[in-house]
Amino acid sequence: MNKETFINKISDALYENRGVIFVGSGISKPSTAVDWFELLKPLADDLGIVIDNEHDDLPLIAQYIVNEYTGNRGPLINSISKACNHKFPLNNYHMALSTTKVSTIWTTNYDNLLERAFSDFLVDVKINDDAISRNVINSDVEILKIHGCILGSEHKDIIITQEDYEDFLYNKPATSQRLCNDLLKKSFLFIGYSYRDPNIKNIMITTRRLAQGHTQEHYLIHIKPQDENEAIRKEKERRIKLWCKDLKRLGITTLLIDDYNELEGILFTISQKSRGKTVYVTGSHEKGHPIAHSLGALLAKDREINLISGQSSGIGADVVSAFTEQCIKDRYDINDRLQIFPNPYAANPNFSNDPTLLPELKKSRAKLMNSTQVVIIFNGGMGTEAEFEVAKDRNCKILPVIQCKEDLNSKVLKTILEDPIIENLKRTDHEYFEKLRAGYVSVEDIILCVKKMLG
Repeated sequence: MNKETFINKISDALYENRGVIFVGSGISKPSTAVDWFELLKPLADDLGIVIDNEHDDLPLIAQYIVNEYTGNRGPLINSISKACNHKFPLNNYHMALSTTKVSTIWTTNYDNLLERAFSDFLVDVKINDDAISRNVINSDVEILKIHGCILGSEHKDIIITQEDYEDFLYNKPATSQRLCNDLLKKSFLFIGYSYRDPNIKNIMITTRRLAQGHTQEHYLIHIKPQDENEAIRKEKERRIKLWCKDLKRLGITTLLIDDYNELEGILFTISQKSRGKTVYVTGSHEKGHPIAHSLGALLAKDREINLISGQSSGIGADVVSAFTEQCIKDRYDINDRLQIFPNPYAANPNFSNDPTLLPELKKSRAKLMNSTQVVIIFNGGMGTEAEFEVAKDRNCKILPVIQCKEDLNSKVLKTILEDPIIENLKRTDHEYFEKLRAGYVSVEDIILCVKKMLG
């Protein structure tokens, strides 16, 4: 499977709410710099063991350490806690994930970086069987920490030793059942795991036992082996290919990439494509615009495009109204074409001009932007400028609209045109970009550019 097809399949699953992301330690490593071999080394030294990074089984080494302390897990868990219990910075992988349209994330990581990455959303974090058994109805994102949380789990709930893995199905029945159900009903994307990662090996074993050969199609991204010694590299490549072939037995398709920089690009692409062919139009909340009605009608005529409504007045309301009317005329199911996000600040027009409310407005728009691929921006005030900032932070594709020379002097449109993000538009549709600079784009120009952006 080529990279484009791989990305599209995952993105489609996420957009249709049947996709799950499973996050491994490689996603946290740029932030924490935690190396599990180095972490266990001091305790392994006490046993007289020299850890072999290429071949040793870390859960087994952890088991030896606990055995040495006659079953006392304290020294081992304390070492993990000391390494993980810091306020590490988020990295670009976390930013890509937090801007993806995803509702369920499984992880083997002990840290709290994922929770922090989704801080703008209502997050339900489940760290044990008791939490798995309880359902939080109004959450935006569910994070299931299959191996526990170093900040919240009891020592006995941290999965780290060989015995923990062996007894996982018995000790964590609710977690096991939930994982089984998700594997049967949804498509998983595994990221942050390496060929030698003991977590992924044990997860795959658990997957096979739980699903009994009846899983959905799943996906894994893996870095190609690197080694200056050509003979060693070729041997590693041979083993990776055999491993990938074996993963097909579990319904897992693997995409091999050159390095982690490529992974970052893939995740940001999935972030955008996971929203589907969705468009949100914003601009002045105080007055409409003649072109807005035509734009809404033309967007409706393309059956692949879905419109996001932010319950805004002015330009946004004009577009939604025309879009709805056109769908009714053409007998399209409006329920499939229009997604509405509540906007409490639309209740009173004065709210749009109250700068003290902007932080809350921006926070309330995070979920909307995470569901939108293209944001079309007309001239507007501080509310429009705030939405542009959220759209940019949420990895949306930005399409400014200029209808006259005066628009070139508006604060929000000048900000967009001077922002580096405009280079993306220039690469996508150079002709539109030049018309924008000249001071006028037509509704037909906008529609053509939207289609290019959506692919």
